Amino acid sequence: MFYPRFKSNEVPREENDSKKTATSSEQRMFSRFRVNFPTRFRNLNVGRRGEGRCIDIGAGGVGIESAQALDPRTPLEMWIDVADGFDPINLKGRVVWSRRAESENYQTGVVFDCPRLIAFSRVLKMLRK
Repeated sequence: MFYPRFKSNEVPREENDSKKTATSSEQRMFSRFRVNFPTRFRNLNVGRRGEGRCIDIGAGGVGIESAQALDPRTPLEMWIDVADGFDPINLKGRVVWSRRAESENYQTGVVFDCPRLIAFSRVLKMLRK
């Protein structure tokens, strides 16, 4: 039997659905979970380092809050300390967006170059505690 694939933000519609509303512009393939993990990162274009907090995470990307604004498409290497007794999770990704938060910090969305499901399982274990 054939089952259609939908992105996580899409809702299948019936043919006679009179509303015919458009789906959200969000393009995430994986759900995100709210977290508060210390994070360090390095801009791979210029080598500049920064630190902040990972505020949400999923198998496909993270949200970071830091004092630095980062330009879209900037490649980053990140180290996320999930405080589970192991080394920080090391990931590479690319900035999708960055905007000023309510505080003086910036919130930045990063998509991973390659989803790391094994590393993400460490996060899920921490969330269950």
